[in-house]
Amino acid sequence: MFEIVLSLNQQKTFENTWEYFCELYGWYNDPYSTGGLRYLLLLPSHSKTVIGTIEFIPYDEENPNSTVEGHFQFSKIEKVKEHKERVWEIDKLCLHKDFQRNGHFEGFLEIFYHHAQEYRPKYYIGLMEKRFFRMVRIIFGVYIIQVGKEIEGETTILIPVVLDMEKIMNNEKMALNLFNKGFKHKNTFNIKQIFNFKLKRRNTKKKVETNH
Repeated sequence: MFEIVLSLNQQKTFENTWEYFCELYGWYNDPYSTGGLRYLLLLPSHSKTVIGTIEFIPYDEENPNSTVEGHFQFSKIEKVKEHKERVWEIDKLCLHKDFQRNGHFEGFLEIFYHHAQEYRPKYYIGLMEKRFFRMVRIIFGVYIIQVGKEIEGETTILIPVVLDMEKIMNNEKMALNLFNKGFKHKNTFNIKQIFNFKLKRRNTKKKVETNH
């Protein structure tokens, strides 16, 4: 379960949750991007309990507030350079330590799916805390790759990663198995939603071709 941050109260909850973990682990608190889309991960058994956060930001290598480009040059990666208008940064990803070993990380899959349906990203990029990268790699497998050396800070190690979201969504079997984990508390995900994603991608291509 999740909420999209739309109100000032939700934004405050997001800030309190994220900044608590920044202080706890000594993480750097990046600025809140004006174009960022923020989600609150909720405890399925108690929808008012926030257990995690994640933010998606449209990638712009010229953005002085980019949460990634100042630390690692994703703009030098060919696939990012070629499709930068369909690349999103992942930032402010955290999960309360009391829920990290209880399968709740899979709740983020529902959020990824929602964002992918709404905004059709090709790639997600980010600097992921090493411990979270291990968890994410178990879930996404070969679709998430480390694209550079570890970045060591005073209190944490960050991994530069690229997640091929479009390839996941176009692999019906993979997407069905993957996102059913995120939707395990409700039966709202099915194969028609994957076909819907692919159909919209085709229609988008047709519109682009028509406009040339």
